[in-house]
Amino acid sequence: MTKGHSLVTAGALADLGNSWIDMLQNWVTKGLPVVLLLIVVVYALQRFSLKAAIGALILMVFALGIYMARNTLAGMVQDEVDHPKSAPLSVVQPWPPVPVPPAVTGRVL
Repeated sequence: MTKGHSLVTAGALADLGNSWIDMLQNWVTKGLPVVLLLIVVVYALQRFSLKAAIGALILMVFALGIYMARNTLAGMVQDEVDHPKSAPLSVVQPWPPVPVPPAVTGRVL
């Protein structure tokens, strides 16, 4: 009695791909502060300036803050796109209405 060929699915390959993506994501999350700090140190050494080093550190803090809050910021932007009516801004209509010149509307007299 012979056994037929077994079917190998791509599930293991999908898991392999996901593990590579997770590994690279962890490296980026942990490596970004190190790379930014290295950029700050190189920039400060090139300029020989304490003022440039302080400015670069401030920019590094902003960059890390935005990077760490990316999911929250994405949620806020997505909420604004999905629900524009919930925006706190109100539209004020001028009274009396201001006539729009024909050149702006594209109509020819």
